[in-house]
Amino acid sequence: MVYQSLSIKEKIGQRLMFGVNSDNIDLIVDLIRDYAIGGVILYKKNYRDYNDMISVIKRLKEANQENKIPLFIAIDQEGGRVNRMPSQFVNMKNIYDLSKNRSDLLYESANITGKLLSLSGINMNFAPVLDIYDENSKNNVLYKRCFYGDVDNVVSSGRKYIQGFNDNGVIPVIKHFPGHGVTNTDSHFMTPYIHNYQNVLDRHIKPFYEIINSGIDAVMVGHLVIRKLTKWMPASISSSFIKNYLRDKVNYQGIVITDEINMLSRSLLYRFVYEKRAIRSGSDIILVKLKNRGNAIRMIN
Repeated sequence: MVYQSLSIKEKIGQRLMFGVNSDNIDLIVDLIRDYAIGGVILYKKNYRDYNDMISVIKRLKEANQENKIPLFIAIDQEGGRVNRMPSQFVNMKNIYDLSKNRSDLLYESANITGKLLSLSGINMNFAPVLDIYDENSKNNVLYKRCFYGDVDNVVSSGRKYIQGFNDNGVIPVIKHFPGHGVTNTDSHFMTPYIHNYQNVLDRHIKPFYEIINSGIDAVMVGHLVIRKLTKWMPASISSSFIKNYLRDKVNYQGIVITDEINMLSRSLLYRFVYEKRAIRSGSDIILVKLKNRGNAIRMIN
């Protein structure tokens, strides 16, 4: 197998997906060439317009030509308010309104988006969101990003949407396992602590469980601490949760990706160990928004 022939440095690099929220693409290009990193996430600040976006993607692929494994080029293209495409393109309607009012268009929406991403050279999309959104919730971070309704509606809508990406060769990544809808806390700023884990098992994890059983290639694990499931660690860096629960109990054998790992440093005491914990957790890919080259080198070394 190709993976077995990789050096230790290359094997570590393959487990890292980096992005930079600026036009400093040189940083990412260097990491691809020097460390054979496994993937790149694109942000809107990486390019000015569509032509510039295509140039960026071409540079990334050219940098990876000498490496043994193709590069994941990923994006957060959910539609609605989470839109990473250049402004020349009309943004697709959010999945909440689509699934509530025009569920017959869910596949077509994902199919159009998937075709655009594929033709642009992007092979992975961090969508759809399978969290269950409560209309009475104060969790504004999920507003209009989730499918409408409860478990059955989310599963039905999710399957249609996922098919649209699969049909275009773009890997859909379901998120944020095991379900951010269980909390009102925005994990971009504060790590949610969930004490009523039964609520997670009874409701919020079910859409993920059903989609996993149907077949899915990639799952993003969220930054939630769930008592009795994650051993007081965020799920994204909990080896107990990823290895014992997601892998063994749920029997998921696909790609596991962490939510953006630098989000954790804002609210947790283990600022200087979360990266090592993520690597040891059993996740296949650690997602990192870089601040500088040193941030990347520290993780690789």
